[in-house]
Amino acid sequence: MNDQDNLEEIRQIFFQECEENLSVLEEELGSMESSQDKFSKINAIFRAVHSIKGGAGAFGMEKLVRISHLFEEVLDKFRSGFRNLDQDAVVIFLKTTDCLAEIISFYRSGSELIETNDICDDLCRYLNDTGVSDRDSKFISNLTKEIDEFEFHPVKIDLGLPEENTFYIEISPTSSFYSHGDDVPNLFIFLQKKGVLTVELDAAKIPSLTSFATDVCYLKWTIILTTSEARENIEEIFEWSGGDLSYEFIESPSATDSLELKFLPITKHENSNDGLVGPVVENRDHKYNNKEYSTVRIDTIRVDKLVDLVGELIINQGSIRSQMKISNVLPGSSLDIAISELNQLTQELQENVMAMRAHPIKAVFQRMNRIVREAARLSGKNVVFHTEGEEVEIDRSIMEKLSEPLMHLIRNAIDHGIEEPNVRDDNGKNKEGNLYLRAFIRSGRFVIEVEDDGGGLNSDKIYEKALSRGIIVPGSHLEKEEIQSLIFSPGFSTLDVVSDLSGRGVGMDVVKKNIFEMGGKISVSSEEKKGTKFLISLPMTLSVLEGLIFKIEEQKFIVPINNVIEAFFLNEKKIFKISEFDMKYLYRNELIPIFLKKKE
Repeated sequence: MNDQDNLEEIRQIFFQECEENLSVLEEELGSMESSQDKFSKINAIFRAVHSIKGGAGAFGMEKLVRISHLFEEVLDKFRSGFRNLDQDAVVIFLKTTDCLAEIISFYRSGSELIETNDICDDLCRYLNDTGVSDRDSKFISNLTKEIDEFEFHPVKIDLGLPEENTFYIEISPTSSFYSHGDDVPNLFIFLQKKGVLTVELDAAKIPSLTSFATDVCYLKWTIILTTSEARENIEEIFEWSGGDLSYEFIESPSATDSLELKFLPITKHENSNDGLVGPVVENRDHKYNNKEYSTVRIDTIRVDKLVDLVGELIINQGSIRSQMKISNVLPGSSLDIAISELNQLTQELQENVMAMRAHPIKAVFQRMNRIVREAARLSGKNVVFHTEGEEVEIDRSIMEKLSEPLMHLIRNAIDHGIEEPNVRDDNGKNKEGNLYLRAFIRSGRFVIEVEDDGGGLNSDKIYEKALSRGIIVPGSHLEKEEIQSLIFSPGFSTLDVVSDLSGRGVGMDVVKKNIFEMGGKISVSSEEKKGTKFLISLPMTLSVLEGLIFKIEEQKFIVPINNVIEAFFLNEKKIFKISEFDMKYLYRNELIPIFLKKKE
């Protein structure tokens, strides 16, 4: 590697650090107005801007240095108490952050730089305006108080109780559990990651061979799981089965039943804590000494290459499995066991590699916080923004595509959903509207909820507008949920006037299309005068596509698992031949078309 390559590598590291510093700016500015400790937040912003300026100077990025330096000067006036932090200042800081992000992006891509005169003028105006100095009264309360003397009274308590929870769970799969492509060992592998797992098999119900039915599961398992997770989190794991796996938490032996109370003689130590120092230090060394945590920056191109290699490994592993079947390798043989162990290791490798691509959704939530503030200001409404699940991780490729649909949903919620303060007051609501953004994992998928407590959807108005637009035909009988889903139809809107806030040429049909292109689904539920909730369900990653493989004659096909609703065995008595090329299957009182493979 020559000097030019080394310089380019350092340059890319600088851009990665800029992304981290910009995230700090977004996070700190997003929570600035509601924070009780604005002084520490301004300090954090100052350090991030200073880091950007230092790196920019080293690489000769003059425009970036200029804006960063002006930003520093203004921040220093707030740090010194020469200016009071108000909403106008936060708006200027956010605009400057956007400007920094654009300049960094242009330097990174080598494009033509943008004009920054407006931002410079705003920063200079703040720099030249000394404002009102109340440094003595305002910032003295933020000084750290030093405590010179204190008394320390150590207490040693041994309750003899376990620090973790132990759950006893009985599970028994139904016959449809396996037909849907699920497997009990996969569940055990997942539970094992949550703690210490012990499994006991109950095979007492297996009948004789003459009474044995191939589509019935006679097995039952008892699971003993010791984990730091709460019971609710463990119960969530079983939701993915969709009712095909019955489970029951059974009573575990009470910890107090085996608790042995020991009365120890009290020994008096004068001015000595020696009896406590030893065990505490020993325990600390034992617990933490063997774990060293560090972070390493890895180029996303290398991570993607690693994902591709793991994919090739899985394909080759499948080829080995196929060759084993052709060679009639016996189940349970040493080769079969070795391949099974390789399969488990490959699966763990894939999960860990995919985790390298995952990032907390917090960055997107912080961006939405700013969208809420701007939308509320433009609409003149008071909106309180609530977020849950910021720590949930998702593949970066999905996270980058998620911002635009969320932005539109949030703007719509504020512009069309949440009422004016006087209207809310007349309806007996708090004048401040509430907007909720939640993220969580459900049944192996990433789920986002956008909910408001506004006026809700008017189903009658939606139905009438759909009729006038020709989206539905007169006399159509639709359920409430179906009527509300009409808002995702192309060109649909119940508003006669387009607002500057949400009327930007992007309809709900485009939102649905964007979600669908990510392999996701979106649904809406609403109660008039109570509020509206949008639910988005997405795959955890776009890098791996799981599919259901099936074979017709000697040709194999694969269907993406997200498109598979159900798999079941055909009953020949329920097949009806309508014509030579038209066949139907009667299933749950519905005729399902059967598609025949054309002969070549």
